[in-house]
Amino acid sequence: MKFGEKLDLLMKITNTSNSTLARSVSLDASFISRLRRGVRTPAKNENYIMAMAAYFARNCKAKYQKAALSEELKVPSSNLPANLQELTGLINKWFVTKAADETKTIESFVDNIAQFKFRKPQQIPDIDELKISEKITSDVQAFYGIEGKQNAIIASLSLVLKSKNPQTLLLYSDESMDWLTQNPEFTAKWAALLSRVIMRGNKIRIIHSVTRSLEELLSAVKEWLPIYMTGAIEPYYYPKMRDRVFRRTLFIAPQTAAVSSNSIGDETKKSANFLFTNKEIVSSLSREFNSFLSLCRPLMRIYTPESKEGFLSVLEEFDDAEAGSIIKTDVLSNITMPIDVTESILSRMESNSKARVLDYQQTRSKKLEKSLQNQKLTEIITLPDLEKIQSGQVMLNFSDIFGDAALYLTPEEFSGHLKNIIRLLKTYDNYNVCLMNTQQKAVPMIYAKEDVGVIFGKTTPPSVVFATNENNMSAAFWEYVSFFLHKGSRGRSQKKGSIEKLEKVVKSIEMNSK
Repeated sequence: MKFGEKLDLLMKITNTSNSTLARSVSLDASFISRLRRGVRTPAKNENYIMAMAAYFARNCKAKYQKAALSEELKVPSSNLPANLQELTGLINKWFVTKAADETKTIESFVDNIAQFKFRKPQQIPDIDELKISEKITSDVQAFYGIEGKQNAIIASLSLVLKSKNPQTLLLYSDESMDWLTQNPEFTAKWAALLSRVIMRGNKIRIIHSVTRSLEELLSAVKEWLPIYMTGAIEPYYYPKMRDRVFRRTLFIAPQTAAVSSNSIGDETKKSANFLFTNKEIVSSLSREFNSFLSLCRPLMRIYTPESKEGFLSVLEEFDDAEAGSIIKTDVLSNITMPIDVTESILSRMESNSKARVLDYQQTRSKKLEKSLQNQKLTEIITLPDLEKIQSGQVMLNFSDIFGDAALYLTPEEFSGHLKNIIRLLKTYDNYNVCLMNTQQKAVPMIYAKEDVGVIFGKTTPPSVVFATNENNMSAAFWEYVSFFLHKGSRGRSQKKGSIEKLEKVVKSIEMNSK
């Protein structure tokens, strides 16, 4: 349970309003609201956490309040301290202790993205060999249990493949996923079929079943990562809590067929799954899905080399948001690239979008220097070894999005970029650089703005960019990059030390280039 969830729970137990707690701990009510919603995540040693703990220790008096508190603190009611100071200490410890290490959750997630490679889909029989038409004997057909659900989904996907016109599939399920994960043979067949569906030009619009748990949010995305990486999926989520007793699955191809099923709790072994090919029924289920979709929010926007214009647009919008920023990249971020280096790189590109990219970078550079007058920007940079720089093996981030192929920086371009970073460090107090040790594995780019959102993605081909302002993900990514900043700031992030280190690298590059 996250801090915001714990705070929200105790406020509900004690019937405390935002303004009441704010007055008690000398904070603004709007700040309490942001903490409660998970928009802000407090540092471990914030003084107001102890003040909050003292408030709730004083106000948990009723029997039901003490019972709820003892359940959350994992302490029997009879053992709850009667001494207010001791109880305050227990609540404070509960506040600052995380049930799961969210930093590691984020780290595992971004590692999956950075290391992702497309694998050749498993061979499956031709559609004619599946004899789908012979298996579907009516426009409403029932399949039972887990195997029945698998057969219904395979039949539905196969019918989509036989359809000549691409369409957008509508997917939602909060039922147990045992039908998908328990049988490796079926999972491989399902994945291969779905890959072929995407390759035929079909898209997917999916509503993820998630709670406020960060782990559940990221797990839902990770399950669909190969499809996410194609850019063919539009993910949404329902933002409110549900009891998840009565569960539902909808798997709809609006022009072709639909699979629908219901279950109670996790009991799907005997439930009925219906495959509909009747056009009126499929249309009705499509309307039901879209009505639910109207209550949902986008989980993320996804950009690939095929949607580079959308990527540039979302970057422009994100840059314009006034907030403190942290950028973590495997080498150098594109935001500080000077115009002369941009022009040099573009001269080697074979792309129709060169003028658009140059115009974008010129505008972005001006906005950056204007924003640094008021807003803080910290870059977490990992410098490659000199040999890699000198041999021209440093790849430009998202080069296959900005151009048509992977692009590598020349030693002169890398040096020119570093010189611009040094200039910014010397010119703007709000600009800082944290230099990290060399890493062997690939890492994704993370561009986080406090209380705004996060853009993150795989920077090497095939590049993919995810943009989200979902509260839990945004707050968790901000905390993750902040953790990296503090972890790597033992002397290296001091501005003077960063400048000296960067100047030394520039000098070495220039000496070796002579």
